[in-house]
Amino acid sequence: MRLLRLVNPRNLPSLLPGLFPAGIALFCLALSVVIVAPSDRAAGQGAGPPDTARTGGGATPGTEIHFFYSSMCPSCEIVKLQLARLVAVRPEVRVIEHDVVLARNQALHRAFATAAGVPRRMRDYVPAVFIGPRHLVGEEITLENLLEAIDGLALAPGEGQDHVQVQVQVGAEEIEAAELAIEREGGMLSALVIVAAGFADGINPCAFAILVFLVSYLTFAGRSRRQIVATGVAFAAGVFATYLTAGFGLLEATRFLRSVSFLHRAVYLAAAVLCFALAALTIHDLVQVRLGASSAVRLRLPRRLTRFAHTAIKRASASPYLAAAALLTGAVVATTEFVCTGQLYLPTILYMLQTADDVRRPAGMLVLYNVAFVAPMLSAVALVSLGTTSERLAALTKRHAAAIRTAITAVFLCLGIYLGMGFLRMLGLVV
Repeated sequence: MRLLRLVNPRNLPSLLPGLFPAGIALFCLALSVVIVAPSDRAAGQGAGPPDTARTGGGATPGTEIHFFYSSMCPSCEIVKLQLARLVAVRPEVRVIEHDVVLARNQALHRAFATAAGVPRRMRDYVPAVFIGPRHLVGEEITLENLLEAIDGLALAPGEGQDHVQVQVQVGAEEIEAAELAIEREGGMLSALVIVAAGFADGINPCAFAILVFLVSYLTFAGRSRRQIVATGVAFAAGVFATYLTAGFGLLEATRFLRSVSFLHRAVYLAAAVLCFALAALTIHDLVQVRLGASSAVRLRLPRRLTRFAHTAIKRASASPYLAAAALLTGAVVATTEFVCTGQLYLPTILYMLQTADDVRRPAGMLVLYNVAFVAPMLSAVALVSLGTTSERLAALTKRHAAAIRTAITAVFLCLGIYLGMGFLRMLGLVV
């Protein structure tokens, strides 16, 4: 099974609201679960001098086997049974386990694989076993092959070699090099995916139409262009802060699932199914727009929530502290819109965790996503500052409605395929 690291889409969006309760319910469930993070552990104890009569030459006393596995990999459980049988036959062998769900073990695994000369395409595969200079990966890990590798360590000098290498050399320098290699591999492509998803979500009419209404209402109320621009920026800042806060909450909730294999798999399966369902609904809406039947569009913000957002904007527009009121209104409206825009937010956060399972990088990706999310709002504000009217903004959105839906469909399909393949890898069905 290969550890997941990469993918990609592009920068136009669409209309999507409707089905989000399932994702929210799963995360509420996750918040109630207490999880103990997996840690490295050793299996097998030294049992004194080897019984050469029984082992046919025997292993070197204190021989270590490094076993890399994933707590979400069923095939790894089979290998654990093989290793348990090995320890029963060779009690002098010590098995050290490393769960690659933990980021530090991913780098250690890469360092071992590089030092042992594992082919590049297989360096992230688990299960993997390292015995002295030997490595076994996947189906190669059988009791027969393990015994052969162990017995190879016991070769006496003069039997074809001067000495036996007890273990591949992996130190701090090799681990640091592995960490940098992993970071380089996933960094650029992951950033492009995050920016594309955030930008597509931002042009989504659920988010963009509210800003158009804000500009239109402020114009109707006789506000100056400078006031409209300042209010628009403050509104976007309120949306950004709210979405970023919600994103960190979802990020932490998802992290809690990392050590609960059943819940982890269930969330990935649900997110993949949700992506494909929303892609299908977006295609339906695209067809309706092409046919001129906009009223038949399925993915839209419920009218009740739209009226609530409009009322909040009207009240803020009457405030003498317009910018501050717009900031708070942006936060309120963002909470309202989350029923719609969160449908893309959740799968993207799962993607962030799969491609960068450490503390800093997913947080950085989250900030990048939200910058891309408010970029269309800030672009609209910039156009207003140059003299563009709210009518022209609305017409622009309507004119490109089909392209927006096509782009958002591509985003959903890419994320759905990525998360779906991740789920299959967790089951050991694909590598």
